[in-house]
Amino acid sequence: MSSEPQARTAPSPAPTLADIERGAARYLFAIAVRSGSGTGRVTTGELHEHLGVAQPSVTGMVSKLDDRGLVDYEKYEGVTLTDRGEALARQAGWRLCVVSTFFDSELDTTLDDGTAFDIGFALPERGVRRLRELVGSACLGRCPEANGDAERCAA
Repeated sequence: MSSEPQARTAPSPAPTLADIERGAARYLFAIAVRSGSGTGRVTTGELHEHLGVAQPSVTGMVSKLDDRGLVDYEKYEGVTLTDRGEALARQAGWRLCVVSTFFDSELDTTLDDGTAFDIGFALPERGVRRLRELVGSACLGRCPEANGDAERCAA
C-alpha cells in the first residue's frame, strides 16, 4: 500500500447539447424515438428511414456516436443509447416539445418536427426555458419518455 495520496477523479459533468453538433443530436433523438416502442436495439435501416439520410451516412454517424460513448453500436444488431446519449436525447426531445408547444399555443402555427428540432437546438437553454414559462406547460407530450402525457415531459 502506497503512502502517496490517491488522485481523485471528478465525476464527469452531465452532458449538454452544447457538447455536440445538431446532426448528432438528431440521431440520438431518433434512436430514442425509435427505441421508445420497446423494440430494444434500433437498426441502421430504421434510422435511414426515419431520418431520410443515406445508409452509409447512418453507419458513419452511429460509429462516431459509439466512439464518443453516446451509443452502443453492434454491427448487424443495431444501436442503443448509453446513459449519456439518453440524457442528450431527452434534452433534445424536451426542447422540441417546448418549441412545438409555443408555436402551437401562442402563435397558432404547427411546426414540422424537423423545424421545431432545429429551433430548439439553436436556442440557448435560457430561451427555451422562457418559452416554457410563456406557455405554462412543459410540452405537448411528444418527448420519447412522455408517451403522449405532457406531465411526464419535463427537464
